[in-house]
Amino acid sequence: MLSRHQRFWNGYARLVQKPVLASIPHQPTVRRIADLSAAITLKTPSGLRLVEKSLEWGTGSVRTTVCQVGQDPTGGSMLYLHGGAFMIGNLRGYRHLVARLGGAANQKAYFLHYGLSPEHRFPTALDQATAAYEALCADRKAGPISLIGDSAGGNLVFALLHRICCRGLQQPVAVAGISPFADLRLTNGSLQANARSDHLVPLSWILRGKSAYLAGHDPSDPEVSPVLGKFVAAPPCLIHVDETEILFDDSKALADRLRDQGVTTKLQMFEGRSHVWHLNVGRCPEADSSVAEIGAFVKKQVADRTV
Repeated sequence: MLSRHQRFWNGYARLVQKPVLASIPHQPTVRRIADLSAAITLKTPSGLRLVEKSLEWGTGSVRTTVCQVGQDPTGGSMLYLHGGAFMIGNLRGYRHLVARLGGAANQKAYFLHYGLSPEHRFPTALDQATAAYEALCADRKAGPISLIGDSAGGNLVFALLHRICCRGLQQPVAVAGISPFADLRLTNGSLQANARSDHLVPLSWILRGKSAYLAGHDPSDPEVSPVLGKFVAAPPCLIHVDETEILFDDSKALADRLRDQGVTTKLQMFEGRSHVWHLNVGRCPEADSSVAEIGAFVKKQVADRTV
């Protein structure tokens, strides 16, 4: 049974956020509204610490922010890739979640400031994620690395994992996706079947995100649709998704793809929660428990790797 807190946030998503995403085409305005919503609704953890960190790789660098609460972590590093249909999302909206995930996993949590569409189209965000990951791999102090992302950030996480496997790079210790936007071909049945039941995401928003990010690039490229990716020898993966989401089938298909290639994968399905409900951590028990579960999953993989 859903808590009253989750029912409240479901209503806020349906009555406020979903209409904004569906009805306002002006991208800067949507970003400003998203920032205002984050300032009003998201709970900043007590003792939150933010440290700007430039990760150097090759001839360039990428900008990250380390988000932390509590004691200094000892279990490695987490690279977090945020959602927002490749078009919105920033530190203000995610710092609390990234810090709480890092604390739950006992890892130093890095939020990547990747370039947003339509100003920065594919493959900019994926290239920046790759550079950040390789920089962490080259840092002897980074320790075991986990990859976590939500929605469009989940797309980037598994596209990055595909690159890692294809290029023979050092594997992360664990990978977690929250409602990943994994198939930009947009052929999955839940896009239509769950159009009404999804509390937050209108189909028009998905279409805009695809168009802005790809700019005509082939959606069958596994670097943009990781549901078609190669994942042999990848580490254990965890996927969270709600059955009422329009991206529900993306998660199921991605989990099947991973399992078919021998990857230990847990698909955790919920019912009645809004897209990426984890953002309500600190204000909702469903979010708190899901963040704790992801943290425990990462900690277990780190422990198993170091035995």
